[in-house]
Amino acid sequence: MQILVRLPVKCLFQFKCVSKSWCSLIKSPRFTDLHVSRANCGDQEGVILVKRFIKDERKIVLSFHSKDESLSLQVVAPDFEVPYSTYLNMILVGTCRGIICLRSNESSGIHLCNPATREFLTLPDRPFRCPQGYFSQLCELGFGFDAISNDYKIITFTTIFPDEYNGDPNSCKAEIYSLSTNSWRELDPDVTLPEWVYNPRFSVLFNGCFHWCTPLITDSFGLQILSFELSTEQFREIQFPDGAPDTEGEYGMQKLIVLDNSLAMIWYNITGSQISDQHFDIWVMMEYGVQESWVKKFSIGPLSGIESPLSSWNSDKLLWEMSNGQLASSAVLGDNRGSLTKYNIHGSPTTLQADIYHESLVALGELCGRRMN
Repeated sequence: MQILVRLPVKCLFQFKCVSKSWCSLIKSPRFTDLHVSRANCGDQEGVILVKRFIKDERKIVLSFHSKDESLSLQVVAPDFEVPYSTYLNMILVGTCRGIICLRSNESSGIHLCNPATREFLTLPDRPFRCPQGYFSQLCELGFGFDAISNDYKIITFTTIFPDEYNGDPNSCKAEIYSLSTNSWRELDPDVTLPEWVYNPRFSVLFNGCFHWCTPLITDSFGLQILSFELSTEQFREIQFPDGAPDTEGEYGMQKLIVLDNSLAMIWYNITGSQISDQHFDIWVMMEYGVQESWVKKFSIGPLSGIESPLSSWNSDKLLWEMSNGQLASSAVLGDNRGSLTKYNIHGSPTTLQADIYHESLVALGELCGRRMN
């Protein structure tokens, strides 16, 4: 087992044919957990996952690329075409233990898939129904694994507006999906969602918690980071760093990422319709949860032609989407931090997303609703 657990999923699928005992071993939950744990601890090299919409073919694909910089993001696995991918705005919510979560904007449908096992699961509809006189909008999700309950969870935020919409929301509602029961439930009434939350954005999973930037509903407009711990299902407020722009001005944007195993925030300014000569400030929380540990550690720029930052890569690089839908990268350190490396990876503009992905043997079909059987 200690030999097999070090092998990629493709080899393990082949080796299940060697004998009944090997097949039984590789299919066992214990082996799957060991294989995933090694990947999450860095013992197995992950790949760069890129979600993109190919306009000419009217489909969304997930492509997988080597993290080895010398290979220039070489393709390392066949593309996975997303079913129902005529949805132009299907969003990559996140990846966790080999499972990918996607959201269809047009239908508010939520999907899970494991490209290694070629499984695709559409979640049941959320039970929440808006009361008469109001309408709702699904605004943000978070997807991750709760190690305490050994379960995959999704949290959704729904913003509720009165029919006579005047720009101000009435409230925000949170719901939890559990893969083990294949069902939704309202967040525990004892868990209070902060009153100032109404439009969380840019989910990032770090230290067992989801994090979003979200506007404050106060007299003086500003931003905070909302944190939600998967295991305890408790919310927490994290203040923006002192000295960082905390107002969402006409052109200001924020993006949360994980950089070199720390929570980080990219702040950048979009100056009009022509995206040129942008500067990006990167604030890093050196000690998680400690407000005073925020440090403005990096400044990058000027960079031209950037649409948005996507993700970090190999601890010291960032992936970007160009305004023409091309994938690019740049270093956050060194003399070349102001230069871009562009790759032959394209999608329709504003449809690129990227994350680090570790393949796994996790079987969605076996996990889904297991507590109900």
